Amino acid sequence: MTTHAGQRRVSAHGTRTPDERRADRAARHAFRSRRVRIGSLAALLLTAASVIAAIDVLSAMFGTSLHVIAYRELLDVRWDGWVARAISGGLVLVGLVFLLAGLLPGRSRVVPLHGRVPDVVMGVSRRGLCRAIAAVAEDATGVSRVRRVRLRPRRVTVVAETPVRDARGLEDGVADAVRACLERIRPLRPRTVKVRMKRREG
Repeated sequence: MTTHAGQRRVSAHGTRTPDERRADRAARHAFRSRRVRIGSLAALLLTAASVIAAIDVLSAMFGTSLHVIAYRELLDVRWDGWVARAISGGLVLVGLVFLLAGLLPGRSRVVPLHGRVPDVVMGVSRRGLCRAIAAVAEDATGVSRVRRVRLRPRRVTVVAETPVRDARGLEDGVADAVRACLERIRPLRPRTVKVRMKRREG
């Protein structure tokens, strides 16, 4: 079963106020993924290449070139051969990976929440949100245990166990509980709620 949850609350006039919209933009900006790991890797590679080039240039300026980069061997390379093409293709792929990492948003560890003023941004950790959803789902009628809560950008999936032989209708209660939880927490991005009930053996 799939239902919708986390819709934006609106003012009495039917729309969010300008301050609330600015607060949402501030929260989205504050908690977006920074791509720290891949950014650090790119910075490390560029720094290493710059240091090697600087050593070669400075040593050549003082008349004792260290030849950290084997220029003479590079002159003998067949640039139309398969080795050169493979290396060039690999470098192009690495560049595309870094480019896509910079352009595409990553998965943040914090879920931004709706706010009322731009100077106060709020968020909840993904683990904390999953735990809150699991807690309310376990309190729903007919649920003995929540196996898994999966949080995706536009969907929350809850897999729960039930001792009830005929579990028809139980999914509605779990979905309502999760939807009410999301309405209280107010995540910035609305998510659909999907619930799957598993028969508990024994």
